[in-house]
Amino acid sequence: HEWLVRNSAERMQEHQKYAKLPLVPTLVTPDGEGLQDSTPIMEEMEKRFPERSIHPPGAVSKFISELLEEFGDEWGNKWMMHLRWYSSSSALSSEVFARRAAAEFCSGSPDADAMTAVAKSFKERMQQRSFTVGSNSTTAPIIEKSYMETLQLLEKHLSDRPFLFGQSPALADFGLSGQLLQCFGDVLAGELMRMHAPRVALWCEVMANPQPEGDFEEWKTLAPTLEPLIASQVKLFLRWSDANAKALQSGQKDFVVDLGGQMWSQSVGGPQRYHAKSLKELRRKFAAVPSGAERQELEAILQRCGCLELLTAEAEPAKL
Repeated sequence: HEWLVRNSAERMQEHQKYAKLPLVPTLVTPDGEGLQDSTPIMEEMEKRFPERSIHPPGAVSKFISELLEEFGDEWGNKWMMHLRWYSSSSALSSEVFARRAAAEFCSGSPDADAMTAVAKSFKERMQQRSFTVGSNSTTAPIIEKSYMETLQLLEKHLSDRPFLFGQSPALADFGLSGQLLQCFGDVLAGELMRMHAPRVALWCEVMANPQPEGDFEEWKTLAPTLEPLIASQVKLFLRWSDANAKALQSGQKDFVVDLGGQMWSQSVGGPQRYHAKSLKELRRKFAAVPSGAERQELEAILQRCGCLELLTAEAEPAKL
């Protein structure tokens, strides 16, 4: 592929031609079709290039990989955005990233003053957008604790395998690493990862250009270290996502939800509409798992982890 940076008026105009929504990334196919949002992009690429597959064999592992991808995509962005811009310790991280982003926006231009002005403007804009990920004084401890606990759980899981589902990268690897690779490159989040989860840091580096080393593992060998992640952090995410969808459905301006003894409170705005849409899609995928022994096994796993009811709930999100 060719990576294009929006660093000119012409490039911005070209991007707008294909981007229907203010989302990243945007992929343009050789026949001129514009694709947006990482999950649909990966699913479309899987259809076009099915070898080597990013889906582990079997209904159980395939759906759990999809669940973890959704968790990384929709909850992991809270870790990244909060620790980069909104944490009480984010000053250096935000300054460094703003200048890095500005340097990319201004690439090809030798005007250092202009780059500094872009960095200042970008930083100020981002620091006013904590509502997009629900970061505030109430939720900050929850987000920071979730990040650290997820790192510790992943560190144990990756102790004897290069990827989440064995010797080959799965959809879940791409979804989780997308956010965690950003964390790895930031000052605060990256330091925490290197100090507390060096295997996760190495996995992030590998996921920048992953190469299969073998086959996917069976679920029975993955379960001892993946089920704890689902039972703690993924359940947390699904409780939040369910409450968000219900708040949108009822027209609330904000909502409060108990995340296992931790009270989460945030406003409901435009960005939360997409979260509701993605939850609906995740529930559709779960409902589509065929009946039989594998579905029964999957339901038993989700029941043990406290997620089954949240994936079968009848919560219709607001129209987008």
